[in-house]
Parts: sequence; C-alpha cells; structure tokens
Amino acid sequence: MSTDGTSQPPASSGSSASPREAYQRVKRTPELPAPEAVKLRMMPIAAIGTLLWAVALVLTQIFRDELADSGREWWGACALAGVVIGLLGTAGMAVADRKHRG
Repeated sequence: MSTDGTSQPPASSGSSASPREAYQRVKRTPELPAPEAVKLRMMPIAAIGTLLWAVALVLTQIFRDELADSGREWWGACALAGVVIGLLGTAGMAVADRKHRG
C-alpha cells in the first residue's frame, strides 16, 4: 500500500501512469524471433536410466540377505519396477524419436 492509502504503487519517473499506456509501449516494440528448438534424441537417455535400474536390480540380488536383515528387502522390488517402467519409457521414446525425426 502506498502512503496515500491506495493500492497502486506511486508512478516513478519514466514509467507509464496506466497499464494501458505500458501495454501500448510494449506492443510497439518489435518481437524477437523464437529460438530454434533443440533437437535431442530422448531414447538414449531413457535407455541409460533403464540400464542404471538394471544395475541396481542386480546389486539388490547380490546383497539380498544384507538388505533383508536391515529391513530393506523392498529395494529389489523398487529396482524391478524401475526396469519395467524404464523399458516402457524407452519404447515410448523410441517411437517419439522416430516420429519427430521421420
């Protein structure tokens, strides 16, 4: 709130007195061209993530007894879910990459 009790901020020197004038001033400025889209293949990124989940799954099977002793036997199920979801995501990204590249 300003010192005069209104909710409008005081107009500083160089700023417009109304939003309409500010809009008109901005509207007159030329628009910059949109940047070119980055062309990035997503399938390798999804495949690397799936590979990391597969490594985690192997490690959880190697250390299954230690994980069970500490109450973390669910880590194997989590890694398995990561692999399954990663395979679905990798397949989806392969289709999307083919669609965008083709």
